[in-house]
Amino acid sequence: MNTSVLTPFLIVSGAGVLALLLGVLPARRAARMLPTATGIVALVAAIIMSRVQWGGPDETALASNYLSDRFTLLLDSILAVIGIAVLLLAWRESSSADKRGEYAGLILLSVAGMMLVAAAGTTIVLFLGIELFSVSLYILCALETWRSRSLEAGLKYLIVGAVGSGILVYGLALLYGATGTTVLSEMQHALIDGDMLRDPLPIAALTMIVVGLGFKASAVPFHMWTPDVYDGAPTPITAFMATGTKVAAFAAFIRLFSDSLLGMFDDWRLPVAILAAVTVIIGNIAALLQPGMKRMLAYSGVAQAGYLLIGIAAGSVAGVEAVLYYLLAYTAMTMAAFAVVVMREREVLDGDQIGALRGIGRSRPMMGVVLTLAMLSLAGFPPLAGFIGKFMLFGAAVDADLTWLAIVGAVGSMISLGYYLKVVAVAWQSGPPVDDTTYRTPRSVTIVAVVSAAAIVLVALFADPLLTLCSDAAQGLIGTINR
Repeated sequence: MNTSVLTPFLIVSGAGVLALLLGVLPARRAARMLPTATGIVALVAAIIMSRVQWGGPDETALASNYLSDRFTLLLDSILAVIGIAVLLLAWRESSSADKRGEYAGLILLSVAGMMLVAAAGTTIVLFLGIELFSVSLYILCALETWRSRSLEAGLKYLIVGAVGSGILVYGLALLYGATGTTVLSEMQHALIDGDMLRDPLPIAALTMIVVGLGFKASAVPFHMWTPDVYDGAPTPITAFMATGTKVAAFAAFIRLFSDSLLGMFDDWRLPVAILAAVTVIIGNIAALLQPGMKRMLAYSGVAQAGYLLIGIAAGSVAGVEAVLYYLLAYTAMTMAAFAVVVMREREVLDGDQIGALRGIGRSRPMMGVVLTLAMLSLAGFPPLAGFIGKFMLFGAAVDADLTWLAIVGAVGSMISLGYYLKVVAVAWQSGPPVDDTTYRTPRSVTIVAVVSAAAIVLVALFADPLLTLCSDAAQGLIGTINR
């Protein structure tokens, strides 16, 4: 069993169940705060336990179904930070006002599912983790039951997510049929020993796995659900999907493609590279046409998935290191942007539109600075974290003889200037500001915004030690990347 290495996962999943139970307490102020407070404490404890286990040896639990290595521990910490930020953003969210137990509980269970994906040692656990966080998000998207757009978002996400999950599990089943095992670290040897590397069965499995994970990562052409679901879901949940789902999807990509399917590198390298290129270009062009911040950030997230796929296509330790570092930067950038959107949409009608941000830099300089840092970093302006992350990703592509893909990524970054700089210009635009109310921004939202903006700078300033952590996590995968 080796349950000691399961501590971060057990803390978060146990707190999720506890938060659901606390939701039935009488609706007093203290009782309403308990589920959220429980969730934050549990996530902080999970970060501490991940840090405590960092220096130890790589271990397995539950008969090799759960892997505890530095890759798992790093992603556990990132996911726990995302969970804390989302709980703080949703502190006074209308959709959670009378459902705090459900809100906090589902967020925690979703984080637990994402942690399970990062730690998956078998395809069974990988799929169970994906379903755990997906089902929780289906409900969270539709939690504002009085809004038709929220219900529509939940239904669309359910249908498309079910299709993606069905394709993924079919691919995993075919992979089991080709290898005779569900253990990720044994699949590569089974493919080589059975002379199955060029057999149609694993190639069909590979295709379906790419499609299934493409749905989860919002890669083109499997991204069609993203703008509508992001737009209709409660904004804190949109921020959660934009960050947490990306981390989980690329954890699955790395677990599968850096170990189990590495022997088929020549078969999947070009398709994944093409998928990355198409995702970068279409995501950035579509974002140019969006009048709303949430839809723009949705298509921006599609483009960011393309950048991350560049690191996967490289098929190297450097590529995985770049993906992990960029996930750190992307989490900070995206949370900062969504914190400003959460604040603005509570103040004005249609506050999630780009036009609603007009003059926010003049009326609220601090929020203007937060938004500016987020947009410039997402665009890849030096010396911010987004620039360093993209530089690492493009460098890994060049080292892997995929120079053309690095060029596509650079072109995509230039296209993105059209909509990122537009937001910055609107935020600092002179003229009469958009009418707002006397609503006071919750302190929790301000904390998330300021800390996220600071993280954008700190991730760049401390790039060397963070890259060392990411390199240790990449090289410490139990199935060592040997390219």
